[in-house]
Amino acid sequence: MNIIVTGNREPSILSEILRKRNCIVEYISLEKLIPHLTDCRRTGLSADGIVSVVHPDSIRDDAGQYNRVSSVARLVTELRALEPSVAMMDGRKWAAIPFIILVSSVFSNDGIRESIDATVLTVSEDYVQNVEQIRDVVSQYKRRLLDELDNLGLLVVYQNGRFRVGPALTPNQRKVEGEFYYGPADAREGVRGKYFTVDRDAFGIQYEIEQFEALVNSPNVGELDLQKFFEQNPHFLIAARLMQALPHVPLVDPNGKVLIPDFVLKPIVAFQRDYNWEILDLKLPQAKLLAGPANHKRFSQDVMKAINQVRDYKDHFENPLNASKITNLLGHALRHPRLAVLIGRMPPSGEVEALEHAQAREPEVRIVTYDEILETQKRLIA
Repeated sequence: MNIIVTGNREPSILSEILRKRNCIVEYISLEKLIPHLTDCRRTGLSADGIVSVVHPDSIRDDAGQYNRVSSVARLVTELRALEPSVAMMDGRKWAAIPFIILVSSVFSNDGIRESIDATVLTVSEDYVQNVEQIRDVVSQYKRRLLDELDNLGLLVVYQNGRFRVGPALTPNQRKVEGEFYYGPADAREGVRGKYFTVDRDAFGIQYEIEQFEALVNSPNVGELDLQKFFEQNPHFLIAARLMQALPHVPLVDPNGKVLIPDFVLKPIVAFQRDYNWEILDLKLPQAKLLAGPANHKRFSQDVMKAINQVRDYKDHFENPLNASKITNLLGHALRHPRLAVLIGRMPPSGEVEALEHAQAREPEVRIVTYDEILETQKRLIA
């Protein structure tokens, strides 16, 4: 579940609880939300719901109105008035996305529910109950979306615990529009003959976990197999934040030399800051992480080779001669992205400290294991 949290300030406790419940959460302030949505064709922003909290310290002004309720109400009105073309890359209209307002109990009898085109809930203790209520609202939205896509002529199937949509529309039929979906805005690449997962239940998550586990446990798995899996299931790579996984972005320098990282992880919010970007290369899960005697473990040759490879990407981004091409390619003058390598399996518990020491000696490149990716998904059904 991808959630945008908005307001005059971030409700940090709610955001933390949502993340602990395995939701992907980003905060966008009230004044910046609509500009972010209208710019989503460039950023790739998408979400399943928007949540705003009217804090208990809101007080009535001289006119007897609640200032923060009024500001959120204006935002909802502006959101609902957005043109259908203001849509996510999968064609979902921003104007129809669920908007959930959490208010203090002091607002409960003031007619807010009747005056705002949003779901209004009373803040529960520590927000725990609210998170389940948000899940219910988003689930209802997804079911209505699936029903609409089915009625519009797209193939909607339930496969292995996943609700998947296949584009059965011809190019002329892609002009269709419903309450939630605007066909002309559906800009997913290579959709012909492919299915996309719209929602997963616990069985669907378990099915994908088993697929991934079988891949990483196979002695014959290749990097292309892993690349294909992550392209089809990018949520395995971006479990913490709203990000877009861009596969095989070609980096070409003035001499014609080409570097192709496996993934560029592009932040959807705050993409202007280089630190929020990450260049990720995939290596094999069978690769050995550590080498050397027990009292002097270090990264293996496989890991060091991968580290040196992603450092080549670093050099490319830092070279001012490549700046204009990078800006045209990514929409941002990226100079200092973070670097990461997905490689190997977690070592035995007795070697974890040695792994931490090895990582500390190479802080420039984050080493991630396949077991950590797997564990993140398993927590979704724990």
